[in-house]
Amino acid sequence: MNEVEIPFGNRTERRVALAVQLGLAAFGGLVMILAWSDGHVAALVIGALVGVGGLVGGGIWRRRARLRRLVVEAHGLRWEEKNGSWAVPWYELRGVGLSRTGGTKPSLWLHLVPREENGFAATYRSIPKNTYGYWIPLADETGGPMLDLALQRFAPQLYRGFVRHFTEF
Repeated sequence: MNEVEIPFGNRTERRVALAVQLGLAAFGGLVMILAWSDGHVAALVIGALVGVGGLVGGGIWRRRARLRRLVVEAHGLRWEEKNGSWAVPWYELRGVGLSRTGGTKPSLWLHLVPREENGFAATYRSIPKNTYGYWIPLADETGGPMLDLALQRFAPQLYRGFVRHFTEF
């Protein structure tokens, strides 16, 4: 059986975020230089805040839009991302589920329930874990239907379908 590869992230959105990040940083720097030459301390502080806000906000935006890929195959799940790849075989999981969040920009979450919690935590340290368990944010909902079908195909005994967001599995 062939693997199913679901890409997440958006190259265009990353470029726009970089442009906004650099634009705000340059604008903040320009305001600071002009304020310093005129002796306006308040404008100097505002320019610094705009520059730092642009750098931080653009960096967060670029991180959310980073390119990554989830591969569902006969052996298990594989997450491919720069500085954070991992792979989990099906036999180490007790259950897998998906959930959606609403809002202006809906997102998709992948929920992994390990068969043995302590061994799983020690083996797979790169899998993100929050207070509710192993919930992996997929950032956008574009691959949801394809991921649903892939999990039904490769792990029907483990797949629980769409579950409520951050509740007991």
